[in-house]
Amino acid sequence: MNRERFWMRGSSLVAALSGKLDANNAEEVETSVKEALKGNAASSLLLDLDELSYVSSAGLRVFLRLAKQVGQFKIENASSVVYEVLDMTGFTDMFDVSKAFRRVSIDELDIIGRGAKGAVYRLDPETIVKVIYDTGNEALADISRERELARTAFIADIPTAISYDVVRVNDHYGAVYELLNASTLAELVASGSWTAERAGKALAEIMAQMHETHVSSDVMPSSRDLQLDELTALDGAIDDTIYHRIYDLVASLPDDDLLIHGDYHAGNVMVQDGEPLLIDMDTIAHGNPVLELGPVYNAYVGFGEIDHSIAEGFLGFSYETGVELWETMAARYAELRELDVNDVLRKSEFMGRMRQIRRIVSHGDLETSHGKLVMECCLQRLSELLDEIDKLDL
Repeated sequence: MNRERFWMRGSSLVAALSGKLDANNAEEVETSVKEALKGNAASSLLLDLDELSYVSSAGLRVFLRLAKQVGQFKIENASSVVYEVLDMTGFTDMFDVSKAFRRVSIDELDIIGRGAKGAVYRLDPETIVKVIYDTGNEALADISRERELARTAFIADIPTAISYDVVRVNDHYGAVYELLNASTLAELVASGSWTAERAGKALAEIMAQMHETHVSSDVMPSSRDLQLDELTALDGAIDDTIYHRIYDLVASLPDDDLLIHGDYHAGNVMVQDGEPLLIDMDTIAHGNPVLELGPVYNAYVGFGEIDHSIAEGFLGFSYETGVELWETMAARYAELRELDVNDVLRKSEFMGRMRQIRRIVSHGDLETSHGKLVMECCLQRLSELLDEIDKLDL
């Protein structure tokens, strides 16, 4: 039985149709939609066909008459069957028509890892899906942006996994990647298939390649500017002198056009047939390489320094293994880019400690005993490092 549901999305009236639309109910459906248009200050009409299983020529004529009545007309979530009818009859040429997304369930799936904006699941031996935490149009915008940025990195010859499909996961959306029998680098280290030394060197080599890749600043955001925005959370929360010294050091960084991943750790690198491939590209930006190294330091050392179980829960292997991986990675990275390794270590720790205290303040963790310990430790080390560092760029 056909039924219609209506709601406003901005200035558009959304009309959700279900069941079948044919000669038996076409007039009734058309009247219902027109009455809804009269009752709302809508400048456009969007037909949501997610639950419409069939449309006849009588239904198509309804679509045409409705389209003439409004300024803008759009059809979304058309099933494969309905979309084929719309395509054959020329509707896809005349109007903005989008197909429905394939639906998948993650209820019984193994989770591979979690990131800032989503979680990655193994769909089957050949594919993975990254499910975005946001819902609706925000999630689709995140996926679209990540796919665009990933293609930019791929074209720049960075080993990157490219999403080939978008799916619905309950009220969320996900990007599907074809990664045949691939595992994350974190899984390989946790299982003993890769040593910390091997993983650290592999991570350093990809990171060095990224940091030698020039990208258009018009396509990617500035990592420095993002950091400065986040730093304002510390204004008034820590000693003014320390705050302004930290802020001035970050502000003085050159706004380089080098590729920054932004969330670079062993859980965001898949290994397929021995080849590492980057995933989770929604955070990539441009900037100076030191802006990358702070979060990397935190992933292996900083976050688990006081409570080792935090690092172990995040990466899946021991804190000691993470420290070894980080030290190997920093040494190899310094070698590849002809940098002083102690300079890399100091500046990485500085950026990491800075981000830790920003996270504590932003999340309200100062009320917890763990947050207080981390804050005290980080502020002490930042004070010491401020006496050793006069500039942050690498």
